Amino acid sequence: MHSLLSTAPRRTPQQKRGHRRVAGFLRAAEAVFGEAGYELATMNAIAERADSCIGSLYQFFPNKASLADAIRERYIHEIEQSWESLSHEAGGLSTEKLACRLVDLQLEIVRTRPALLALLEVPPTPRTTTRRELIRARIAIVLIAHKRRLPKATAVRIASVVQQVSRGLLALYAKADSNHRAAIVEDFKAVVRGYLVPKLR
Repeated sequence: MHSLLSTAPRRTPQQKRGHRRVAGFLRAAEAVFGEAGYELATMNAIAERADSCIGSLYQFFPNKASLADAIRERYIHEIEQSWESLSHEAGGLSTEKLACRLVDLQLEIVRTRPALLALLEVPPTPRTTTRRELIRARIAIVLIAHKRRLPKATAVRIASVVQQVSRGLLALYAKADSNHRAAIVEDFKAVVRGYLVPKLR
């Protein structure tokens, strides 16, 4: 049972050819998750998208949860860079504008990573908790960059609330049709502004 639930890769490639195959599987999984959603995606569909056989895919990944975890691990480094860039902007923004940028940044992240919304459906793993803590710390850094005297513990607490609100935004955004997404974004910007402005005054 443990092997069925494992999210660890089954085999780590040692040669360039193996690395290319793994990269191809991850690109294929990203596309299939983005199009079909995590629940409906299958290992067969991913292997087919990668122009490979299912046996080759299973050599590296025991299940789709392991593929999802590998994609999220790659995303986290890119997302960290986005938050770091915002921390450089934050000191020159009003709190109202910072609130809007916090929402816009997360939408930019999901728009450029088609599988990310689908991966919200994936059950959490121990590494999920670590990644969430990392993003929470990045948000706290942005808040401190905006308001230099903000105590770190306060920044982390506020960042935790912003992170939870953001997860709600992304969950609604993922399920909404295109006609309603703009309104959802504006509503969440209002929520984040209403929370942050008195906190960072």
